[in-house]
Order: sequence, then C-alpha cells, then structure tokens
Amino acid sequence: MAHELMTAADAVFLRIETPHEPQHVGSLSLFVGDALRDDEGAIRLDELQAHVNRRLHRVPRLRQRVMEVPFGQGRPVWVDDVEFDIDYHVRLTSLPQPGGDAQLLDLMSRVQAIALDRARPLWEMWFVDGIAGDRVGLIIKTHHALGDGIANVDLALALVDLEPDPDPDAPVPAWQPRPATSSRDLLAESLVDQARRPLSLARAAVDAVRDPQPVIDSATSVIRTIREFIAKPSPAPWNRDVGAQRRWVSTRVPLETVRVIRGEHDATINDVVLAACSGALRRFLTERVDAPPSLPESLKAMVPVSLRTDDEHGETLGNRISLILVDLPITEPDPAVRLERIHTQTRELKGSDMVGGAQTILDIADTIPPLAPAVTRFVSRQIPMNLVVTNVPGPPIPLYLRGAPLIETYPYVEVLDNEGLTIAVVSYDDTLFFGITGDRDVMHDIADLATAIAAEFDELVES
Repeated sequence: MAHELMTAADAVFLRIETPHEPQHVGSLSLFVGDALRDDEGAIRLDELQAHVNRRLHRVPRLRQRVMEVPFGQGRPVWVDDVEFDIDYHVRLTSLPQPGGDAQLLDLMSRVQAIALDRARPLWEMWFVDGIAGDRVGLIIKTHHALGDGIANVDLALALVDLEPDPDPDAPVPAWQPRPATSSRDLLAESLVDQARRPLSLARAAVDAVRDPQPVIDSATSVIRTIREFIAKPSPAPWNRDVGAQRRWVSTRVPLETVRVIRGEHDATINDVVLAACSGALRRFLTERVDAPPSLPESLKAMVPVSLRTDDEHGETLGNRISLILVDLPITEPDPAVRLERIHTQTRELKGSDMVGGAQTILDIADTIPPLAPAVTRFVSRQIPMNLVVTNVPGPPIPLYLRGAPLIETYPYVEVLDNEGLTIAVVSYDDTLFFGITGDRDVMHDIADLATAIAAEFDELVES
C-alpha cells in the first residue's frame, strides 16, 4: 500500500477549482511535421504514445491520480493509477485541411476550457493534424496541482530531445503500480494526524514563549495581508465572474528585441515584458469600443516568482513560487518612463509580505480540514490584483520530438472569477512566446491585446 501526501501549496489548486474555473496550465507547440508522419502522411500516433510511455518513468507523478480523504478530513494524496491508459492521455485530433491559425486558436481555446478528469492522472496531450504548412500541433494540459510553470517546462523537457537523432532510450523495467491505501485506512491515518496536532500546537506555544519573534512576524504578516486584501484596485473590464468558455490568443517577439531594450535601460527581461504589457493594456483599454471614460491610475499585476533552486530542476514537480504585486503605470504615455517605473518597483520588491500572511491563514485552515477548501477559495479570490502576468524561462536551444523540430511553443495559464485575464510568457530558442487567456464572453477583442503587445516592443525600441 502506498500514497504520497499532497503539499499544501499543491492542494490549493485543487481546492480553488470549480466547474467553470479549471485549474490547469498548458501549452500549444508546433513541430515540422515530416518526421512524425508515416509514408502515407498519417501521424504515427501509436509510435508517439509508445515514446511518451517510455519516458514516463522520468516523471512518476504522471502515472498517479488524486485520492481524496473521506469526508474531507485531510489533504488529498497521490496514488498510482492501477488502470493507467496511455491511449486516454495521448490523443489525436484534426482540423479541416488546411487549418489556419484562427481555427487552431479556437481549438486550443475549447480544449483548454474543459476540466481534467480527477479520476485519472491530471494531464493530457492532444496531437493536432491538418494544420497549414504541414505543421503538427501538440496541445498539453497539466493540472496546476502537478506543478508551477518551471516544473511544467521540466516536465516537457523529459519528453523531448536536444538533437534530432538521439541514442535510443535505455531499457527500463516495466512499470508496476503500487496498490493504493484503502479509503478506510486513509481516513484513519488522517484522524490520527489530527489527534497529534494539539501536541504539536503545545510544543509550538512553548517555542513561542522562548522565542516570540517568529510568532510576532507571522501575526504582523497576517495583519498586513488583511489590509492589502481590503485595499482593492480599481476594476478593469475583465474583473468580473468568468464563464465556462475561454478565448486564447498568441503572439511572439524576438529576444534580440528585448536585448536591445535592456541594453539601453539596465532592466531585466521581466521588466521589459511588464513594460510592454503596460503599454499594450493602455492601448487596449483606450481603443476598445466600450472604453472607460478615463483610465485607472494603474493596473495591479500579480507576478509569480520562482523559489526553485538550480538543483531542483528536473527532480521534483510541485509548486515552488512566491509572488509580487506590480503596479502597471498605464496612464504614463512615455514607454521609456513606464519601463523605468516598473524597474524601480521590481528592484525593491523582494517578495510580497502578502504571500507569508496568506500562507499562514491557509496553514491555520489546514488544521481544520473541512474548512480548508472554503477558506482557500476565499483567500485566493481576495488577492488585490487586476490580472496575472507570468514569465517562465524555457530552453534557449532547439528541441526535437522523435526527430521533428519544435518551432513554436506558446503557454496557457488559467483565469479565475474576478481575474478574467492572464498573460503568460515563455522563452524558447531566442524568442519570447506569449499566450493570453480571457473569458470568451468578456474578452471578445482579446486578439487586439496580442497585437498591441507586439507593437509595444517596437515602441520601446524606438523610445
């Protein structure tokens, strides 16, 4: 019998998920198609499924499913899926030929809007045929409970190669799933753990008497967090409840463009991305049909910051992130001034005190398991932000899937009620790839935002 307790950080993304707010992340990648087709031009799905199956030992979590503790008496656990079915997880779909970019974006939007099945391991791969230019698409979905953005890049790297003709994979023993702990035993284990908590709290109280500073710091952090939650930013048009459908669009920018801007302003890549997003949002809000009479002074962007060390890459999944809140100066007309203002902020922000305070609140809720899901959902929806902007560094060199060159890869990150816009960025092979997610009914003109982002990088260069 075997199981692994889910971390509190990973459990958050299961607890905040609702039927209209699936909490998975993903990507759309495009490959040169020849190497993935047989002599008749059909995609070699059987061989691709076998390839993925051979690589799964590198990421054992991909063969595990979520098991809930009965009656909500504890955090979920990971157990091996004894009925694991690679045919379910690696699929093939097709666009009517020749599928253009508009059809591909619509397919991506529809596939990502569908929640993953919690009765199975929380990931899917959809190979896409019929794309113009003899390209083959790959849509990936992985639940955020599996890991943050960098963990998902590590996951993807386990399935691709650094060269078009690598050595054959070394033989590995056939996978043998471990029997899962019974629901009854899992409940008993959780109740025993809860019975031990008063003793742990008593020890913590003794420690607090000896050294009260950590408790004072924690309480101060919680108070500051509550104050920040109360101070809500001015709402943007997408700050409303989302529906069940999504619009997803993409754009890309050469990294050389970013290097030129950095060379003139002594800023980080993330600073440049945030400055371009600020200008694009300024343009988007002033040019849309239902433009507000005046712009808010700024928009508040929640920006995840990785806590993952170099030696943690490729070894463990999971969520290892903090966050900062950055004011995007959308009323500032000068692109160079916007960049300098953002650079000043991010240089001073080492991390948000709100993270520690929010985590303390969630830790307290975790000691009362039935309350934890409701408290987690409440806290997640109180973060004072207008949108999310997340930037994940990817591999700077070309990658291949069974000899097929990867030519483009765009990220997908989910949205929530009251936060119906997310801008995700990943770097790959000297290019920044943007994936922008919005609610389908609210962000009907989201393609204009993608166009504005690309234009803003040109503005920054000219400035």
